[in-house]
Amino acid sequence: MAEKKGSEMVRLCVVLFLITLVSATLLGFVNSVTAPQIALNKEKTRAEAMALLIPDSEFELIEEQVVSDTGAPTLQNIYKAVQGGETVGYCMEALPGGFGGELTVVVGILKDGTIAGAQVTSMAETPGLGAKSQSDWIDQYAGMAADGSLAVTKDGGAVVPITGATITSRAVTLGVNTAASYAATLE
Repeated sequence: MAEKKGSEMVRLCVVLFLITLVSATLLGFVNSVTAPQIALNKEKTRAEAMALLIPDSEFELIEEQVVSDTGAPTLQNIYKAVQGGETVGYCMEALPGGFGGELTVVVGILKDGTIAGAQVTSMAETPGLGAKSQSDWIDQYAGMAADGSLAVTKDGGAVVPITGATITSRAVTLGVNTAASYAATLE
């Protein structure tokens, strides 16, 4: 009786192992097939956002990543915007933490010290609330001072937060401030 239970247990373990092996192999294959397309889509989305923020510019990558003191990336894909051979500003992706996780915010900073604008290109915020960060709400950043001191109105600033999504509003504002402060070092 004990032998039968032991052999049944071994059989179940082997079956479970085979199911796990097949599943992991399939997941790895799907990832290897889709990863290049996902990377291309992210690149295309970033390029479209930069072209919208600082139109009629050519963009030159100047730095791939800036990390915080903790070692986590805070900015990535930092580009110089060039028009007629002159640098007119910078575009970069800021990576602040929002309510639903990390956001990717493409921020444009002009050489005159103003924010060209911002675009949320990736997020996992609450549909109907934090997801509004991808609406016209984000247009309010354009023209504001790029001095790294922006804050939402609840914190004494001028940025009107999304109703019911103050955490997301603060995260986008942090991303814009991080990009602005870094752009000031590129002068």
